[in-house]
Amino acid sequence: MTSNQSPYFGFDKDARGVRSLWERFNAGLIDISDRRPPYQQFLLNEWQRCTTLGVDVALTVAQRLNEEEFRQRLQSGQRLLNASVPVIQDVGHFLDEIPGLIILTEATGCVLHITGAPRIREQAATRSGIVEGSKWNEASAGTNGMGTALATGQPVHVFATEHFCEGWHSWSCAAAPIFDIDGRTVLGVVDFTIEESAFRDQALALTVSMANSIQARMVMYRELERSRLISAFGETARRYPHDEMLALDHVGRVVAHSPTDRCSKIVAAWGAGSLQVTPVRQTIDVSSPESGERIGAIILLASEPQIRLPTSERAPFPQSDADPVRRFGQFLTRDPETRRMLDELQRVATTDVNVLIIGETGTGKELLARHLHACSHRSNEPYLPVNCGAISAELMESTFFGYVRGAFSGADPRGRAGYFESARGGTLFLDEVGELPLAMQAGLLRVLEDGSYQRVGSCESQRAQCRIIAATHRNLEQLVAEGQFRQDLYFRLKIVQKTVKPLRARPCDIPPLIEQFVGAMREKHRIAAVDITPEARAALERYTWPGNAREVRNVIEAALLCSEGPIDISCLPPEVTQPPQQTERLEAGPKPPPTDNLSSMQDYERQLIIGMLRKYRKANYAAKALGIARSTLYRKFAELNIDPGQYTSGQDD
Repeated sequence: MTSNQSPYFGFDKDARGVRSLWERFNAGLIDISDRRPPYQQFLLNEWQRCTTLGVDVALTVAQRLNEEEFRQRLQSGQRLLNASVPVIQDVGHFLDEIPGLIILTEATGCVLHITGAPRIREQAATRSGIVEGSKWNEASAGTNGMGTALATGQPVHVFATEHFCEGWHSWSCAAAPIFDIDGRTVLGVVDFTIEESAFRDQALALTVSMANSIQARMVMYRELERSRLISAFGETARRYPHDEMLALDHVGRVVAHSPTDRCSKIVAAWGAGSLQVTPVRQTIDVSSPESGERIGAIILLASEPQIRLPTSERAPFPQSDADPVRRFGQFLTRDPETRRMLDELQRVATTDVNVLIIGETGTGKELLARHLHACSHRSNEPYLPVNCGAISAELMESTFFGYVRGAFSGADPRGRAGYFESARGGTLFLDEVGELPLAMQAGLLRVLEDGSYQRVGSCESQRAQCRIIAATHRNLEQLVAEGQFRQDLYFRLKIVQKTVKPLRARPCDIPPLIEQFVGAMREKHRIAAVDITPEARAALERYTWPGNAREVRNVIEAALLCSEGPIDISCLPPEVTQPPQQTERLEAGPKPPPTDNLSSMQDYERQLIIGMLRKYRKANYAAKALGIARSTLYRKFAELNIDPGQYTSGQDD
């Protein structure tokens, strides 16, 4: 709140007139309901409020906490003291010849710290009881700089006879509230109190400046505490790998949680203001190593009671303790190797390191990226997915970095923010990063190296404040060897690199995926519960799924929409139900060869594209099934010597 929003700052001071008004008010000679100038009416309303609170107008010495109460206030205000005292001391060096004090209070008005010349400190203590441990909220001391700034949440200066208590009339005060990082919670007040005759209006600007500096230091402390809390969460998760847990900060906000549906629902309910009773197994306090102050806690949830369903309602795929389903957001697996990969991703989720995810189209790379963002401290900021293969090379730079007004013909006259600016504070997911042209790779490398970029048409550098997660289905090492991808960019992106196995290499995941997509599509289309016949289920589990999980979802959705009862063989496409022939299996999805064999990789890629062209009969449909841009597919036709006319039914729509 700026100083000119305070009524105390908006009126000219008239010490003699205010003294006369104060005397008549306390003598009972004033009718509050009478009309009078705004300044007088404002003061009378303030004094009337103090009278209602029962404040003694003849008070000359402030009330003081006992030793134990003051010790407790000091302990609870340690964070505020740590942030404030260096700022106050920097200014206090200039007070040796000034008859004034700088005073810090916490949120209840208790004085925690005083800086000033010894003579003035002694005079203030003797004359008015201004000492550490004294109480200056309005209920204890009436209208005064510290108490009124706390009560109003605004900067104020209270001049001499504006004070309600006569004992404070020889002082003038300028005070500004100190807010927590949410911008709403008042943590305390910084006040400049000086002898009435020496007061200057500039004192309020001084206290507002000090309050802003203290708040900046508080932000730094809070971020440090958040980092420590997230680190403690990671250590606890490694110590108790099978427990569900939440990390809460000093005011109960969730800063990290286990990647389970149960925790996600709890966090969503809390975020919506819903009270949800959650059984807790253990609470682990997290304290500051410097002060020992509690900065948050790790909450380990009690296990949910297992409810045995009737036979007809049980999950149709078997689960056991030795082979449980591991969930990472919407990505699930029972494959031991993939479960280990998810555990490793979970450990880096709360960090800001770049992550590169390798895998065929449809394997769920974007699901992993989205949940990495959801588990990070950036979860409340934007998550921006970008398909690098769908952006034309001419627009690549302006799309990523934005542009200023008049940067080029046809540009938005207002200019436009780019992806890096739109993802500020959050996560930028670069899907199909292997499709980036070399010129754009150089620009991306510059951002990753020094964290800065420039809008097109501007010389002003901006900071990129987002995490980078990249994904590709291509062999980047081979692209580096061919000179199509920068090696330095590759190493910048792959600080953490994980490969997602294709679905044919983890057939144990097909049954749970079927159930997941049946449930999701039923909810999407509001369809009643349906069964899958044993024959249809066997066909679904036998098929090799060259399109991976995305193809499973599409087949399940189509089957649900076409079935009038249970999903049977007739609801499934021919390639799923027909016994696999060797040639069809090769075209639909052969086992990928070793990645260091270029010709084998190209053969595999060629067979996969031809299989999709034969299946969908149109290039644009095949591109969608492969999860790539149509421009990328046409480039593949040229690279792999594929004539699409041999396999399609004509021009794309």
